[in-house]
Amino acid sequence: MTRQMTRIGIGPASWTAAWVAAIVLLGCGAAGASIVTTALVAGSGADSGWSVTYNDAQVDLTVDQVSLGDGGFVVLQISKTFATGPNPFTGQIPPVLMDFSQRLGDAATVGTIVIADETIRNQTGVTWTDFHWIVLDHNQTWFDIDASGAFGIQPPPEFQSQQWTALPGHPDRASDLSVFGGFLVAGGTYFPGSEDSDLVIRSDLGGALPATFTLKELPTVPEPATLALMVLGGLALLAARRRPH
Repeated sequence: MTRQMTRIGIGPASWTAAWVAAIVLLGCGAAGASIVTTALVAGSGADSGWSVTYNDAQVDLTVDQVSLGDGGFVVLQISKTFATGPNPFTGQIPPVLMDFSQRLGDAATVGTIVIADETIRNQTGVTWTDFHWIVLDHNQTWFDIDASGAFGIQPPPEFQSQQWTALPGHPDRASDLSVFGGFLVAGGTYFPGSEDSDLVIRSDLGGALPATFTLKELPTVPEPATLALMVLGGLALLAARRRPH
């Protein structure tokens, strides 16, 4: 079901009220929302050896495929909804977090997690000018830069540029991916994996403890004046590309 949103004027006072309401809902338990832990098992019964914990009001997850043995992997489709506006004091939008944990022994756990398709809904009431994927606890886990290709880059007016934060001594591994050079309007939906590019996460399963990591995703929002200039520039570029020659 596609939800239609009507954008209204939202100022600092109304965002403060929204944040107070969000805190109350978190304290009381939002209706129909809960923290769930899901084993990453395919419909065939193949078990990746991983579990993931998330807020099911923000995240919907499907296991597409699990391939076991040498070079094993699990393929995921993930849908995320960002519904809380910027913090009235910091201007930041709360991230969506997914905590991954190794459940089985090293030999029975796949070392690669592939996000093949992702749907990201902007219900924050503000336009985004970038988006970020971050792996926390990246001593054992990282993004595979080469395998991830152009993940996150989409046609105008969405994001056109990609920047990886490589790990020291490992130019092919990254802890962060940022996309920018475009925008996603309030009420819009972003499909970062829809151009035949996947976000590929690798884990080193040879540690003394089971592998764990957190996948953190969030947009950041610039100052209003900067945002207005960027949006106008993006619209002008889009209009120029559509103009017949």
